[in-house]
Amino acid sequence: MTTLTAAKPWFRLDRHDVRSTVPAAIRAMMQNGILDRVFQEALIPEFIFPAIADAEPWQGALGDTKTFTRKGLLAPATSAITGSDTSAATYGIEQWSVTMDQYGQAVDTNMLTSSMALANKFLADVQTLGVNAGQSLNQIARNKLYTAYAGGRTWCTTAGSSDTSIIVQSVAGFTHVLVNGVPTAVSASNPLTVTIEGVANTVTGVNAGTSTLTLGTARADTAGDYLVAANAPTTIRPTGDTAYDLTGSNVATFAMFRAAVARLRRMNVPTLGGYYVAHIDPDTETQLFSDSDFKQALQGRVDSPIYRDLSIGRFGGIDWVRNNEAPTLLGGSAGTVTVHRPIVMGAGALSASPFEGMGDLLRGTGVEAVPDIAMINVAPGVDVARIVRPPQDRLQQVISTSWSWVGDYGVPSDSLANSDAALFKRAVVLEHA
Repeated sequence: MTTLTAAKPWFRLDRHDVRSTVPAAIRAMMQNGILDRVFQEALIPEFIFPAIADAEPWQGALGDTKTFTRKGLLAPATSAITGSDTSAATYGIEQWSVTMDQYGQAVDTNMLTSSMALANKFLADVQTLGVNAGQSLNQIARNKLYTAYAGGRTWCTTAGSSDTSIIVQSVAGFTHVLVNGVPTAVSASNPLTVTIEGVANTVTGVNAGTSTLTLGTARADTAGDYLVAANAPTTIRPTGDTAYDLTGSNVATFAMFRAAVARLRRMNVPTLGGYYVAHIDPDTETQLFSDSDFKQALQGRVDSPIYRDLSIGRFGGIDWVRNNEAPTLLGGSAGTVTVHRPIVMGAGALSASPFEGMGDLLRGTGVEAVPDIAMINVAPGVDVARIVRPPQDRLQQVISTSWSWVGDYGVPSDSLANSDAALFKRAVVLEHA
């Protein structure tokens, strides 16, 4: 007599793969790559500043902070050796760091309420998410870049009696000083040398919350007094020492951009494919088209392949790129002048440190097939994760789509290069009304 034994049920986690749990229309999108294409096409046009960054991928198991080191050069030996041996020389080093952080956003799509336009609503949500990812990462990279290259130069915002405190428009560029090549917070023991209205002083403390600097020498403050750090990057404006001095008539000219190119060339900054890159907003572009020098140079332009249709062309040693994300600030003596800040960049001005293996975090867990995860390449060495999660609600109607990126952007320092005091030399910020 044969004994029948009930078969044990197999619990297969992969039976819950996202493709089998979503409607057929979405399942087809995942299989033929429509989702990836829609997400990427929405993301790339907004991914402008990061596209110029040098990729420095971050491997796992190395902590969350990475320090980069750059060495200086030995001084040229132009004198003959005296005696039978040469003396030993040394060179300096400088460092900058990046810290791993996670960025992301999600959109929920209710498939019941969108059933009348199933594919269109879902694709619209994915497209909107792609734009959000592009804008978010673009601004993260932009803020890192401008904090460095527009820092170290500010002005006093409040008059006061003689003391060692001064309230300024921005503390960017005044918070750290290089000590033996290592960025170190300013303090009484590690002061930052500055000039205030041309008079030497020091910064010994910073309160970023109140935009207050503590000075080494007391003084009476006047609104508009300019402060410049000894290691401040070069900035160019039509007149004055800071954006406080600008008026509505101080518009952009081609001469300002030529001066930026000259500065980068003097510092031996490498180009990107033979040209530097200028990011300009629509107001800067409009003003330049009223400048006769600019229009004359434009007549002999070379069409540029950079950033697809975002480039005006190549001329004057510059790739001219339209960028609505170029930041502005309020300047002028009354604080009512909108100051535009285009930037001219060379190679190596920005570095991207994306975390490697974002698409493999679930590998070996047994549930790696549950969500649909695609790594969308948006720049050399930089991938954004596009994630579709199966419905988690009881009625199995709400699908969640997310993007995620783990990494950081760093701005390499160049304080040791070309016997120039500026801490950052690979880009120039311009300011105009």
